[in-house]
Amino acid sequence: MPILTNEYLNYYPKLPPILYHYCSVNTFISVLQNENLWLSDAEKTNDYTEMKWLFSRIKEVIDQAVEMYKVDFPTEVLQKAKMIACEISDDLLLKKAPIVKNAKNFFVCMSESQDLLSQWRAYGNDGEGIAIGFNTELLRGFLKDSDYIFTKVIYDSSETLKFLHAAIDEPLKWAIESSIDRKTQEIDEKELMMNVSLLIYSIWQEGFVYKNHTFSEEREWRLFRKLQTDNYCDSDGVDDYGYAGFLEGFFRDNVKYLGDFTRSELKYRSTEDDIRVYFELGFTKCKKDIIKEIIIGPKCKINPIDIKLMLAQNGYIEDFFSNTINIKKSECPYI
Repeated sequence: MPILTNEYLNYYPKLPPILYHYCSVNTFISVLQNENLWLSDAEKTNDYTEMKWLFSRIKEVIDQAVEMYKVDFPTEVLQKAKMIACEISDDLLLKKAPIVKNAKNFFVCMSESQDLLSQWRAYGNDGEGIAIGFNTELLRGFLKDSDYIFTKVIYDSSETLKFLHAAIDEPLKWAIESSIDRKTQEIDEKELMMNVSLLIYSIWQEGFVYKNHTFSEEREWRLFRKLQTDNYCDSDGVDDYGYAGFLEGFFRDNVKYLGDFTRSELKYRSTEDDIRVYFELGFTKCKKDIIKEIIIGPKCKINPIDIKLMLAQNGYIEDFFSNTINIKKSECPYI
């Protein structure tokens, strides 16, 4: 599925043949035995600006755009448009806006780096875990006709600002123009509210692509389930005031098939003080091709032989002597 970032920045990063998912040993065993990946709540990460970073400079760009429009529109119209855009931005950031208040976004994160110390520390159980190298061609294969997005994260602040200008400068002007009655030349405030709202919402939905530059070392890619789409299960096709894709079938016990992959119903796990919502992306049909490499963490004590046994017993390789999945130890001198 194409996104605004593709169009506005001509952003089509080359997909590497393997991407690495750092995890604990327990998660690694779960992935192998259950033949699935978890797509988890996008806002429950180690980055408190997750899904919000893109909006860190949006008011600045709105101000600059409105300044450019002074020769085209009356001051009171520009003030109204600016107020609406800024209020909607604030509501989105505070999760007050209806479109985000009751919605969830899910993703799984992977890295281009196969043996990065910061990744081991943050996601690989402080070096005691595993990095699973996934075949990206298979992951990309089911995206064409689905509502999933597979993209590389943008960390560059200048690119973030460039996107905001592309998404606001001309589109906001169009939103204002489209709200003016051609006969009376007066502003239709309801139309203005609708046009500006849709514009700001569309920018918000790109938030998963952008991240604080201090995380750039991660070289992250994301397999993401977009906000507006049917995140959880199949809708009955009735537009329940715009929320059909959000609310219907939360608890329906069904599985949706996506080519070689499947998607489970919503599932839940607990932490010490919270509930984490996720769903499973199953890869049973292509499990012999999905994993290309396994990196054993610098502090992990697993014997490669034990991994080979698991792979053979669970049908990822033909037999114990197969070398179709490369298994190696991390080279990080981390103790």
